Amino acid sequence: MKRKILIWGFCLTMVVLVFSGCSSKAEPKSYEKTIETARTEIWNAISAGGASSATVAIMDNGNLVYEEGFAMANRETGLPVTKDTQFNICSVSKVFTAAAILQLCEDGKLELDKPVVDYLPEFTMADSRYKDITVRMLLNHTAALPGTYTNNAETTVPDPNYTKNFLAYLTETELKGEPGKVSVYCNDCFTLAQILVEKSSGLSFADYLATNIFNKAGMKNSSCYFKADNPDIARKYNEDGTVAPVEYINSLGSGGISSTAADLCRYGQALFQGKIINEAMFTEYTSPQYGDETVPAGTPLYPYGLGWDSVAVADFERQEVTVIGKNGGSPQYNSQLYLLPEENISVAIVFAGNADVTGVANDIVQSLLDENGLGEVSEIAVAEPIATTIPDAILAYAGIYGDGSAIQKIEFNNEKNAMIYKKFNGQVFETQGTYPYLSDGYFHLPVGYRAGFAENFGQKLFVIYDLNSDAGFVSGQKMASGDGVLDTSQFNGKSWIPTNLSAIDANAMAVQTGVVAELSGYLYHTANGGYTLYGLKDATTTQMVLPYGRDLAEATITESNGQAILTIMDYQLIDTAAVALLQKDEPLVIGSDGLNVCRKLDHDGVFSTVIPEGSRIVIYDPDLQPGYDSMTDTAKETAVTAGSYLVFIGAPGDTFAYNYTV
Repeated sequence: MKRKILIWGFCLTMVVLVFSGCSSKAEPKSYEKTIETARTEIWNAISAGGASSATVAIMDNGNLVYEEGFAMANRETGLPVTKDTQFNICSVSKVFTAAAILQLCEDGKLELDKPVVDYLPEFTMADSRYKDITVRMLLNHTAALPGTYTNNAETTVPDPNYTKNFLAYLTETELKGEPGKVSVYCNDCFTLAQILVEKSSGLSFADYLATNIFNKAGMKNSSCYFKADNPDIARKYNEDGTVAPVEYINSLGSGGISSTAADLCRYGQALFQGKIINEAMFTEYTSPQYGDETVPAGTPLYPYGLGWDSVAVADFERQEVTVIGKNGGSPQYNSQLYLLPEENISVAIVFAGNADVTGVANDIVQSLLDENGLGEVSEIAVAEPIATTIPDAILAYAGIYGDGSAIQKIEFNNEKNAMIYKKFNGQVFETQGTYPYLSDGYFHLPVGYRAGFAENFGQKLFVIYDLNSDAGFVSGQKMASGDGVLDTSQFNGKSWIPTNLSAIDANAMAVQTGVVAELSGYLYHTANGGYTLYGLKDATTTQMVLPYGRDLAEATITESNGQAILTIMDYQLIDTAAVALLQKDEPLVIGSDGLNVCRKLDHDGVFSTVIPEGSRIVIYDPDLQPGYDSMTDTAKETAVTAGSYLVFIGAPGDTFAYNYTV
């Protein structure tokens, strides 16, 4: 039984470093209320139990006006978060990768609009359109690569072979759309950009950043991975008080840098001072760079720069303040970096654990603007929209829609003049909400958004817009029925568990596949609660059909020794229907092929095992959720449910002794 452990009082240590300094403006700024906001919001996040610790900093015109660490970096050793404590900054790493590319462009070693293959001939794909991918397309997410190569992307020790395996994976992979058209967030773009930095510079990615960015910006606490043998890292603690293993993100260019909030602010200052890239490149870096088919009308809600999520954060753009932002998130950390170039201000915050880091960062920036009278909201009188009849043209958009993580169904109720929004749960479509159609031409959703429909780029699209602007994003693409003759039996209603999961891979992938009865010619994959539609090429092969979908991966079924094998990326999985029951006193030994040994449990009970060094066991619940993982769970024994699956992972010859009592 898990216990939530909250540590209060003197055990919850914070280290405060507050500085004062004058900006270049005539009137010095005030930070008292801003600091109070930061402390309140960060402690609220930590007290809620999701976040373990945090670091925050504000730099104004070269002065570090605020830096603070919250809670314990390491509870076992009593180490508080200090100014030197490293956190994984996750996808904020992308802005460093983009800057490295731009430096190499300044040096004449790269050009943004030349094909990647001109510089990296070892980059090949099964889709000939890959030759059209330019360097710029990697940095603005328009390359149409599938998404995220997750095999050993996040591990408990560094994997030096990650990029080599990534390139090998791409050789058999298709694109999900036309390069250069649609900006869809893509980690693989920046892994490829990392490889391009190494090839063009002749240095490792870590050495390049250390010499050309970290040193120039005075970022003494920044590195690829955590610094070697560094005890001062912020650990992530689970709700029961146990500590998660140290996280290493091997896609360094996409999310593998560690830093501090103050160092991130120093990077912002170095950019403002022209220490990293010249003025022309800074303009390129921070200008809108998204593909022209990213939204059918208006502007994207997230107007990408090169590496940046937004070069005009909407909440502040309405106040006539330009804020450039990059967010990051991993299983263990959440980060946010904001730059206010016109005010010469940088704001950074990183949490160990789960927290609404963007919401907290927005509150800090808003408090700073309010406290110093920066920005103003123009009040425009707009008539309040009223309920009205849904036009017939919109009624034609009823149907099933797909995006990268959900299968959606749109229905309309003419009597209520409303849209009924449903999501597929693996069996049926469940109603998520009913939203009225108003005279401004949109269906109004909760919390500041509205929905509309458009037929553009040859597709019928479901689009979510900001309530107060034309900024939006494509939330779904209408799916036309496919070939109903294709045999879906090898995928339909199947559950799959891995046979080649590594002992260090934090992504313990298990998959379910099936079909939507109302939509012929398609099937879905689901892992971790999301449902993604794929088309069928034939009875054993899927294809990507969602150019607006994030993190897609084709699947293929082959046969080995009379057993069906599902391959997704480099994961190989077997049908759970073929998994043998665990027999009493059965010897469990990893074979010469190194594949995982998989077994099923037939009764509720208690399971314990002796795990060889460097090995691992994962126990999946009957619904394929990891119920126990020796990578993260330290308990010697665990309760198990009838129908659970055991996956034993190790090197050839590893033997697992176990005890299973019912």
